[in-house]
Amino acid sequence: MVLISKKLAESAAARAIEKSVSVSGCKSAYWFYPGPTLEAPAIVLIHGYRGNHRGLEAIAGALDDFNVYIPDLPGFGKSESFEENHSIQNYANWLSDFITALDLDRKPILLGHSFGSIICAAFAANSNQISMLVLENPVSAPALEGDKVFISKLTEKFFRVIGSVRPSLADWLLKSWPMVRGMSIVMTKTRDRELRAWIHKQHDDNFSDFASTRVALEGYAASISDNVRNYSGKFQVPTLVIIGDRDEITSTEHQQKMTDSIPVRKYLSLHQGIGHLTHYESPALVADDIRTFVTENSQGISNG
Repeated sequence: MVLISKKLAESAAARAIEKSVSVSGCKSAYWFYPGPTLEAPAIVLIHGYRGNHRGLEAIAGALDDFNVYIPDLPGFGKSESFEENHSIQNYANWLSDFITALDLDRKPILLGHSFGSIICAAFAANSNQISMLVLENPVSAPALEGDKVFISKLTEKFFRVIGSVRPSLADWLLKSWPMVRGMSIVMTKTRDRELRAWIHKQHDDNFSDFASTRVALEGYAASISDNVRNYSGKFQVPTLVIIGDRDEITSTEHQQKMTDSIPVRKYLSLHQGIGHLTHYESPALVADDIRTFVTENSQGISNG
């Protein structure tokens, strides 16, 4: 299994073209993974909290028949930070500007993973810029409530400490090996040793790629103060929800309730034995879900 995820990520990186665009007052880096033709479906992938574009490259590798665009969110990776707060609404406004700046011939499909799912949901509830929406491991319930609350409460206490110490110590704690590896161990569900080692390496390399402690704290505050359920009743395009039955962030029950609230055509794909890291543990299956979803709703792609 590790060979599949790793090879898919490497194949995407090999075809990636790095670009940038200035939107919402900051320079935003993004990577274009060209498909076989310009007429291939276009999809924009939005990564999660503390990550960067590399977290979704295995999916891009599996979607080699798509034109894929993956930005680094402002304040993460190579993208500049907002001068204002890194809130869900500011990220949603930025996403609207970013899609406009891509200047695509047709409306793209939009995917958001984890924290990125909240951003995409807030955007999609008030936009006609996309043809379809994919929510991967969405945060579909309040982070500090419900049956998955233990890890969220523990994380909240950690961030309270971060907010109370001097910036240099806060930055060190956020990027410390015990913090990063502990998170990775909890979130990774596969028993495949090679795959686990590869996922841990991905987190070691990319999970601390934020511009400042301010970005990390504001992003965390945004992640626990909002969720997809607050927006799902306003979705206007066909929506695919991809989840793992062992997700530590949102229970399957809450994911089903959120999906049921979507007023337009919706689909729910459950990956057995996998948690919050479907983008690492089952990227080929995620791509298959997307491909089937797009095929069944292909009329939406041609509507410019």
